[in-house]
Amino acid sequence: MNTLPAKYLLMTAIALVAMGCRKAHYEPDPADVPSGKALVTVVYDPGALGDRSYNDLIYAGVERTALANGLRTMQFSPSTSAEGLAILQTYFEQMSMLRDTVRRLLIVAGSEYDDYLRRHSDELGACPRADLLYLETKDPLPGKGSTICLPYYSAMYEAGAVATAFSDNLLLIAANPLASAIRESVEGFTEGFNAKYVLTGDDHELQVEWISDEEGGGFRIDDEDAMRIVYDSETLPIAQLVFPVCGGASGTFYRMSGLFGGFDYIGIDVVSISNHCPFSVVKHIDRAIDLCIGQWLSSEGMPKHQTLSFADGWTEVVLHPYTDLQKAIIERYLPEDLLQTIHADAMKKEAGNE
Repeated sequence: MNTLPAKYLLMTAIALVAMGCRKAHYEPDPADVPSGKALVTVVYDPGALGDRSYNDLIYAGVERTALANGLRTMQFSPSTSAEGLAILQTYFEQMSMLRDTVRRLLIVAGSEYDDYLRRHSDELGACPRADLLYLETKDPLPGKGSTICLPYYSAMYEAGAVATAFSDNLLLIAANPLASAIRESVEGFTEGFNAKYVLTGDDHELQVEWISDEEGGGFRIDDEDAMRIVYDSETLPIAQLVFPVCGGASGTFYRMSGLFGGFDYIGIDVVSISNHCPFSVVKHIDRAIDLCIGQWLSSEGMPKHQTLSFADGWTEVVLHPYTDLQKAIIERYLPEDLLQTIHADAMKKEAGNE
C-alpha cells in the first residue's frame, strides 16, 4: 500500500500509460512486469487523512479488505482541491489509454469533487475493467459508477436525546451549513435534543456554532480559533458538553478537553474512549467499504446506488461510560426501557428522512 502525495502522481501516470501503450511484440524484462492483481485507488478531500475518524476508517477499511482479498492499493491525500482534481483528471485520462486486463476500482471519498464526477463519470463507460465508487451521496451518478450513503439523521436524533442526560448546556460545533451531511446531522441532533426524553429537572440549552460559512470549510481549525469557540476565557468553557461535527477538526476539540478541561465531548464516527467522552455517534464506513469491495469483486458487481441504514446498524450511538459519574448518570437517567423508546423513535425518523 502507498499513500502518495500528489507530486508523485505524474510519475505514476507516465508509468501506467507506458504500460498501456506497449506494442504486442515488446517483451519486457520479467522484473518489470506489472502486477496483474486488481487495484483499488482512493482519493480523499484535501487534508482529510489523519483525522482519527471518518477518513481514517476508510483508509483502514480499504487496507484490511485489500489484504484479505489480495488486492493492491494506492491512497492519495492531496493538500489542496486543485491537487485532488488533478489526480482525478489524470486517472480518467489513464483509463482511456490503458489496454491491460487489470481490474481497477476508484473510490472517491470527498464531496469537493462532486461536480467533476457528475460531469465526467460517463467517460468510464468505455473502460470495462474500471469502476467507480463515490462516497457519500444520496444522488446516483449520471454515468458509470456506484454511490452509497449512510444517513446520519437517526443516529444524530438518538444522540441528541441521550445528550440531555449528561449536560443541561451543550455546544454543537459544525463545519459548515453548505455540506448536506453536516446540515442533516445538526438537524437530527437538534430535534432529538429538543424532544426532552430525559427529565433531569434542568432546562436544557443547545448552542450551534458554525466554523465556516464557505463550501468545504470548517473541517480544519487552528488552536486559537478552536479556543475562541469553546472558551469565554482560558478557564471558562461556554458549555459543559461539546459535540464537534467537523471532520478532522474534531480532534482539536478532543485534545483541548484533555489539556484544558472544563468540558466533556461526544465522539463522532468512531468510539472515542476517554474519561471526557461518555458516548459516541458511530458511522461504520470501514464496514461499508468492505461490503462494496466485496460486491465489486463478485460476479454481480456493485449496485448503482445503495443506502445503508441506521436500522441495520450502519450508524449507531455507543454508550461507553468511563467514570463512576458517567455510569451513575446512565443508571439514573437512561434506563433500558427509555433507551429502547428513543431508539425506536429514531428508526421512525429514518423512514421520514429518506
